[in-house]
Order: sequence, then structure tokens, then C-alpha cells
Amino acid sequence: MSRKLYDDFTKQPVSKMAQSISDMTYSYNETKVPAKHYKDLLEKDIIELASQDINIEMCLLKPYVDMMNSMSKESRKYFIKALLICELKIKDTANEINALSKLYDSIEDNSLKTVIDKDIQKLYSDLKNNENIVFEMN
Repeated sequence: MSRKLYDDFTKQPVSKMAQSISDMTYSYNETKVPAKHYKDLLEKDIIELASQDINIEMCLLKPYVDMMNSMSKESRKYFIKALLICELKIKDTANEINALSKLYDSIEDNSLKTVIDKDIQKLYSDLKNNENIVFEMN
């Protein structure tokens, strides 16, 4: 079996791969693409690169969404507490767990249907409806 360019290419360090791709691009259409462009792409994490495609991003998110939906159906209380722990970076100390319990009780007493901030809900709605949004820097 004869050796292919690919066989040698895959053994090269990233910088040489990038230069090879740049050379191949130029030989195809005399378009100069700096090797640094390809080097930066080759060094990106696959998950970061894939998440730039909305379809791939949705595939990556689906297991999380399914798990969260399942958690919410199984026990709304633990689902909300888990969200709060993640969002507020609550540690496993007696003081913080006690505060979490009181926070959850307060949420439950107010019969909140959601713990998502009203501003976030409005922003999402506006973005979904393609309204022009101006973000202000704090």
C-alpha cells in the first residue's frame, strides 16, 4: 500500500500542518491565507469549534436539556436547588446549605413559576422576536 500525503501530514506538528494547509490553499486558487489562521483553527478545542455551528451546538445541548427536563419532572424542588447551587456557586457548608433551603422556601412561598429573572425573560422574548436590542455596559 502506497503512502499518502495524509499519512505524513497527520504526523506533523500543528505549525507545519497549518503551513501545509496554507500552501495547499494557495496552490488551488492562488489565495494567500496566513498559516496562523489555520494554526489557530487547528489548536481550538473540538467542542469550541463545533459549538460555532448551531445544529452541532443543539446536538451538544440536547443531553443536558433532556436531563434537566427529566430532573424538573421528577422533583421540581431538587431541580431548582441544583440550578441555584450552580448559579450562585453555593458550597457544601452548613451555613450555605441552610441559606439555600431558606431561599428555596421563599421561592416556593411566593409560588414563583420560574426562577429566571424577568429581565432575562424579556430579553429572550425581544431577541426571539428580532427586536433591535442595545446592550449597555455597566
